[in-house]
Amino acid sequence: MTIRWLVRMRSTRRKATVGEALETRFRVLLVDLDILMHMTNGRYLSVLDAARISYYARTGLWKQFRARGWSPVVTAQTITYHRSLTFPQSYRVRTRLLGTDAKNLYFEQIFHIGEIDYATAFVSVRLTSRSHGSVNPDEILALDAAFALPTDLPALVTSWSEFSRNPYSQNARESW
Repeated sequence: MTIRWLVRMRSTRRKATVGEALETRFRVLLVDLDILMHMTNGRYLSVLDAARISYYARTGLWKQFRARGWSPVVTAQTITYHRSLTFPQSYRVRTRLLGTDAKNLYFEQIFHIGEIDYATAFVSVRLTSRSHGSVNPDEILALDAAFALPTDLPALVTSWSEFSRNPYSQNARESW
């Protein structure tokens, strides 16, 4: 996985808009398989990391994050598996930044082959700074990048975020 991450960190010639859906190609390798000979569920999460790194690099955010000493950290994620990926299938992960709230960035990431979805994930990411703890999303939106984000997060993401922050509150259980 480290090699996959390093390859994804290099930026491509085509710069992209933050909020645009970007695709990253992968292939199921033998080391990705579990005893049932399909991609193990934990590997999906590692691939999500690599696809987000590619997203940061292609939008120009990665260099700016690193120059400021910022690191993206996953605070919550949920994934739904629709079909199994098996060796040696080639697949893509479509990554889209859905927006922000007062603390986090929210991504939708979809594993697919052609028009068929194999898994769908929602990921909450907080940027941390060596100098001042959590990075405010307003600081992120002030970076040198083209942003095209919706003004509001989808209701499903807002409910999931509330539930993931406090799963024991009555309001979170009712909305989820």
